[in-house]
Amino acid sequence: MKILKRKVEMDNEQKIRTSELRYRRLFEAAQDGILILDAETGAITDVNPFLVKMLGYSREEFVEKKLWEVGAFRDIEASQEAFEALQKNEYIRYEDLPLRAKSGRLIDVEFVSNVYLMDGEKVIQCNIRDVTERKQAQDALLRSQALLREQSVRDHLTGLFNRRYLEETLERELMRASRKQLSLGIIMLDVDNLKQFNDTWGHAAGDEILRELGSLLLRQVRRDDIACRYGGDEFILVLPDASCEVTRERAELICEYAKQFHLQFEGRSLAAVTLSLGVAVFPEHGATSTGILRAVDAALYHAKREGRGRVVVAN
Repeated sequence: MKILKRKVEMDNEQKIRTSELRYRRLFEAAQDGILILDAETGAITDVNPFLVKMLGYSREEFVEKKLWEVGAFRDIEASQEAFEALQKNEYIRYEDLPLRAKSGRLIDVEFVSNVYLMDGEKVIQCNIRDVTERKQAQDALLRSQALLREQSVRDHLTGLFNRRYLEETLERELMRASRKQLSLGIIMLDVDNLKQFNDTWGHAAGDEILRELGSLLLRQVRRDDIACRYGGDEFILVLPDASCEVTRERAELICEYAKQFHLQFEGRSLAAVTLSLGVAVFPEHGATSTGILRAVDAALYHAKREGRGRVVVAN
């Protein structure tokens, strides 16, 4: 009986040794960084070779230190928070944690920790995966998407927003103005006699005028204003929280600045440029995007009919 009992004990010991050996091989060969912490004190008890290579700190610089005492984690507030959370929840995960390698290189990692028993003692295992390439790819994709979005709402000639963007945002601005009981100024303008410029100097000269006008409007807008090329030589400015008087004054200023254009094209001076501008304001001249655009378009038409180079406010 004693012999049988001893044999069972030896078999169990052998199984434990085999299991420990298997675990050790996996620990040493893992292609993710692994840290083992004492669950009571937070001191690092073991670190695998992959993490040593990833971060550039020696094994001695890890072992017997608290996680937040190691250089790579020292300035990461999350490292101490994670340990405290693990003592309560036994699991924590950070999908994007920036660590500073000993060389100074910044490494984005996925950090997953959990608590389990080892030889009757609670330990914390931290798995640390380098996701720098994945993060860079995600960031590049986001930048690409942002660029495509920007290109889709910009007019390529003037750099202003296009008609599509105006239609998307005008409704939103009107709703915001209505909700907050604010006014909203609209200026519609176009270049007087642009067809004659094109017929005399060619369409390239006409495009140069439109580019210069786009630059002028960009210089005249506030941070919250919206400047759009509405189509052809028509432009629209949306001025949030601008009264009729303020909107008219801005239109007059743009009209005067345009008269000061001294445009050169292919070494020749172009004829003077004038603008016609219509002004309308929410809610006095329209309560919807259709209504306010109809009112400002009518005002622009009256500016043309009354002699061009002037500003007319909607009735």
